Amino acid sequence: MDTPPTADGFISHACVALLERLDEVVDRVAAEIEAAEPAYGDRQLISGDELRRTNRENLQSLLGYLAGRTGPSTAAPLATGRRRAENGIPLPTVLRAYRIGTGVVWDELMAMTGDDPQANRELLATASDVWKLVDDYSQALTIGYQQTVAEQLRRDARAQDAALDALFGGHVDAARMRECARTLDLPPQGSFVAIAGSTGTAAEEALPGAGQALSVLGVASAWRVRVDSHIGIVALTPRFTVERLRSILAERTAGRVGISTVFTALGDAPTALRQAELAAAATPPGSHEVVRYDEALISVLLAGSPEIAETLSHTVLGPVLDLPDHDRDVLLETVRAWFTHDGEVSAVATALFCHRNTVRFRLNRLAELTGRRLATPRAATEIQLALEAHRILGNSR
Repeated sequence: MDTPPTADGFISHACVALLERLDEVVDRVAAEIEAAEPAYGDRQLISGDELRRTNRENLQSLLGYLAGRTGPSTAAPLATGRRRAENGIPLPTVLRAYRIGTGVVWDELMAMTGDDPQANRELLATASDVWKLVDDYSQALTIGYQQTVAEQLRRDARAQDAALDALFGGHVDAARMRECARTLDLPPQGSFVAIAGSTGTAAEEALPGAGQALSVLGVASAWRVRVDSHIGIVALTPRFTVERLRSILAERTAGRVGISTVFTALGDAPTALRQAELAAAATPPGSHEVVRYDEALISVLLAGSPEIAETLSHTVLGPVLDLPDHDRDVLLETVRAWFTHDGEVSAVATALFCHRNTVRFRLNRLAELTGRRLATPRAATEIQLALEAHRILGNSR
C-alpha cells in the first residue's frame, strides 16, 4: 500500500477504534498464536509478556499506518524477526504467527463493517493493498530473522575456531578444556584423532564436506580452516574406527591429508596435530593421499626434517637425478620395484614387463652411478631412504 487510507474512510476510522481497544486485540492475538503454535506456549523460549509486547508493537505499527496516524515503517517486524531468531523459534513458525495476528485484525475489520454496504465495499476494495502491506511486513520480519541467524552463525564459528585453536595450542586448564569440548560438541573423554590437510592454496578446505559427512553418521568432529591448512579433531567410536575414517576422508580429499595416532585426552591434541601435519607432509606435493602417522614412520621422519631429506636425496641419488628424464625415471622405477618385491628380480621383471637381465642391468647402472650396491645392507638402506625423500619432496631432479 503506497498511501494510507483517507482519514474519513471506513478503514481509517475502524483502525482508530481498534487502537483504542488495543489491549483486547493484543490478548486475542496472543491467545490464538499460543493455541495454534506450541513453540509460543513454551516459556523457555518466549514469555507471555514478551509475546504481548511484540504483538503490541506490530499492531500499533500496522493499525497506526492504516489509521493515517503514522508513516510506513518496517521497524517493528524487523525487530520481531531478530528477537524470534534469538529465541530460537523456527522462521516458518514465526511467519505463521505473524499471519495469525494480521488475520485477527482482518476479522475485526470484517466484523466492524456490519451491514454497512459502503464499509464492505471499501474494505474489499483495499483488501489486496492491505495484504500487500502485510507481505511487506512479513518480508521485513524474514530479513531481520535471517540477519540474526547469520550473525549467530558467525559468532558460533568464531567461538568454535577459538576453542579448536585453544585445544591445539595447548596450555589449557581442565575447566577451559571442558568448555572447549562443549563448544565443539565433542565428548570430554574418548578416543580421538587429529586431522591436518593442505591443498597448497591459502585458506582452502582440504576435506570439503567432511564434517557434514561425519555428522550424518553420528560422528562428532570439529574443523577449522587456517591460512595454510585445514585441521580437525574426530571422535572415534568402537564402530567408527580410524580405517573407516580414512576411507571417508579419502573420498573427499582435495589435497594431502594426515591422520594422527589415537589419543584419549584432549590435552594431547597439540602433539596429535603435529603428528597429523607430519603425516600430511609425508606425501608428495600436489597429491591427494590420506596417510596415517603410525603407518608411515620413515616417511614422517623425513618429512619432519626437510633439509636432511633434501641433502639425502641429492647426496645418494644425485648422479641418477641428473640423467635425462626418461633414463632417470626408468632407474628410479626399477629400484622402487626392487624394494617393493623384496629384492626378487623375477618379480620385478614381471611387474615391469621386462626381462630379468634388463632388471639386473638397470640395478648395476644404479650402483655405478651412486657408488652403492643393493647387496650391501647399509647401501640399500641409504638408497631406500633417499628414494623416499625424493618422493616426499616431489622433486624431479
